[in-house]
Amino acid sequence: MTDYRDYEEALLDTLWAWADRNHPRELDGGDRRRRPPVLAKKFELRNVLFPPNGSQAARIRAAIPRDRHRYFRSFKSSQALTQSIFGAVKAYRRFGLLENVESEGGRRAFFRGSDGVNLKFEKQVQCLGEPRPTSVDVFLRVAQYRVAVECKFTEREFGPCSRTDIGRYGGSNEYCDGSYSIQGGRNHRCALTEIGIRYWEYLPRLFRWPSDRDDDPCPFGNVYQLARNAMAAAVTPGGRLDPTGGHTLVVYDARNPEFGERGKARAQLESAEAACLVSGLVRRLSWQRLLAAISRAPELDYLVAGLAGKYGLKPE
Repeated sequence: MTDYRDYEEALLDTLWAWADRNHPRELDGGDRRRRPPVLAKKFELRNVLFPPNGSQAARIRAAIPRDRHRYFRSFKSSQALTQSIFGAVKAYRRFGLLENVESEGGRRAFFRGSDGVNLKFEKQVQCLGEPRPTSVDVFLRVAQYRVAVECKFTEREFGPCSRTDIGRYGGSNEYCDGSYSIQGGRNHRCALTEIGIRYWEYLPRLFRWPSDRDDDPCPFGNVYQLARNAMAAAVTPGGRLDPTGGHTLVVYDARNPEFGERGKARAQLESAEAACLVSGLVRRLSWQRLLAAISRAPELDYLVAGLAGKYGLKPE
């Protein structure tokens, strides 16, 4: 297994070489040591790879939401990488390229049939009762089938539940000690259920996590982000559970050691997959394998070349 520091250092060399060639006067002027290139605010959209065709570039720009992640201007931004790739697929209407892509394990990564595909970036899920709705990186729908895509690049793990970060005295209904049990004077085992969030209405029917008994540690806590995305795919906009009506797909960099055999992100993925009651609810695919499909379209040659030059990402 490659050391994460070696992976990161090699990637930074590639990112800086691209920045020096293509954005020499557009960076924020920050220190180059052990940090990626970062674009100045007024040039932030140039972190997305656009085609030379002006009309298609305009279609990609129109598809990109204004809600951008905090580190969107960084060349390590997984959001900019995601919008470069899926923005091109949407602009050129090449959803057929995704149709037969296989995830690890042999299941379809996306869908069967590509007519009428709808793709949205940063799709907000309104049916889970969250004060701040889950935002899905790429949300694909064809007919009534839904694919919630979680895109990773240099990230080392999936986000866990943050309730354990709340101070014990920050509010008796908010604090969680990491166990699924009634604590702090509340009426429910989960602090999130206490404030009206509906996760535990659905989790026991998607994962082997009974809601009527204590568990320590809470099985949801470590795979929080993954399970939320699974619910985003398996629950209809009206709040009805439709377990076979969708799946979540994780797309990751195969070079990232945290997604390798002994990596933390890989362990979280395997934990979620092992707990699934619905076969294929959680799937995974490398960017490299996805690029093998995208590289079949000549009009996307600009994208394949740009991904190799900027990120060192090449078709598998």
